[in-house]
Amino acid sequence: MPRIIPFRGILYNSKKVPDLKAVITPPHDVISVDEQQEFYKRHPQNMIRLVLGKVYPQDTEHDNRYTRAAKFFRSWLDEGVLRQDKEPAIYVTEIDYRVGGEVRTRFGFIALVGLERFEKGAILPHEKTFSATNADRLKLIEASRANFSSIFSLFSDPDNEILGSLRAAIESLPPDLDFEDLMEYRNRLWRVKDQQIHKEIGQMLADRPLYIADGHHRYESALKYRNRIMSQQPLLDANDPRNFVMMYLTSMHDSGLAIRPAHRVLCGAGKAPVEAFVHRASAYFDIETLDFDSLNRKQIEKAFLSKMRTGADSAVIGAALGGYKGFYVLRVKKGVMDRLFGEEIPGPLRKLDVTVVTKLVLQEILGLNGAALDDERRVLYTSKEDQALNAVHTGKCAIALILNPTKLNQVQEVSDAGLTMPRKSTYFYPKVITGLVINKIDGGEVS
Repeated sequence: MPRIIPFRGILYNSKKVPDLKAVITPPHDVISVDEQQEFYKRHPQNMIRLVLGKVYPQDTEHDNRYTRAAKFFRSWLDEGVLRQDKEPAIYVTEIDYRVGGEVRTRFGFIALVGLERFEKGAILPHEKTFSATNADRLKLIEASRANFSSIFSLFSDPDNEILGSLRAAIESLPPDLDFEDLMEYRNRLWRVKDQQIHKEIGQMLADRPLYIADGHHRYESALKYRNRIMSQQPLLDANDPRNFVMMYLTSMHDSGLAIRPAHRVLCGAGKAPVEAFVHRASAYFDIETLDFDSLNRKQIEKAFLSKMRTGADSAVIGAALGGYKGFYVLRVKKGVMDRLFGEEIPGPLRKLDVTVVTKLVLQEILGLNGAALDDERRVLYTSKEDQALNAVHTGKCAIALILNPTKLNQVQEVSDAGLTMPRKSTYFYPKVITGLVINKIDGGEVS
């Protein structure tokens, strides 16, 4: 089962970088090209140079975004911009954020977790990954020998034993960090150095599986990197840093946990699939059309999204098509998924909206094959419904597919069954900050 241990994290030196807001970023996979440029301008030691460096035409095998990230990392350590803690700690974090008009607080902690193959059942994924992103993240680990971003994982803690123990440990302590991030959400961090608490947390989590919520690519890349090392050093010490990966952990029962949907946007579908979409979809869905004009589009859009949310407990997909002044509410016909995929797709997956949109809409109706679904340029993803719909309204993209969020109990059911959802099935919100704590994995032993 999972091995959870403290570590000597690397953090920004407040004397050199007093404003963390200027240097932190979200994880690499939600940073747009425009945002990348903005992060570059924000500060010369912004994390963007480590996690998503620029690509230049003159790049070579020995001078590229990965080698430059490694050089930046080493120089920032040498210059004291980044500083490694002298004692191992578990890094307890708290974030106050807004969702649906209310303020929530999510509590968790950052620690090292021993890498395990998924089939062992200690660490469980819930969705498929993109091969290109896995290759990208592996190159970054190989060059930098560090974890710049925490993997976001969940554990079961219905009685609040684990998080309750950590809350008790910090209740009389001022936070080591207290700042507002780019979204103006308040973040706090405490270093918990008590070895007895480290031991207790490790023991309490020893018999509980961890469910990866976000960071599947980073986990798979860390595991592949470790396995490459073991192919050369079969007797790799159990305490070797390469046997571990940095994780942010929180309880799936924490009241601050939120999941957003991951909407799909197709920007290169072509005219013919768009024109045939409603006709083809009628074979699988009952379709309700909400027509609009230039004067009432926003009002009809609001009614459309309301109908989507009302259908959150059944298989309902929303669609907007380029060149068509209407929104479409697609309710899958009774028995369709069982009839078409009863022998191909296990039950826990068949009932998911993300499976419906992948199998019926993207593959059956629009004709995308496995290679196309693995190409992140063919299907774009966003958690913001207005962003998806505006991409179609402005003519930038051809089709927007609007989904309701995948539920937490569905994530657990699929993971426990040893299954994986389609790519980008969840968007746990807010993402864990990149640059809050860094883990160095280039030698020695973990504490």
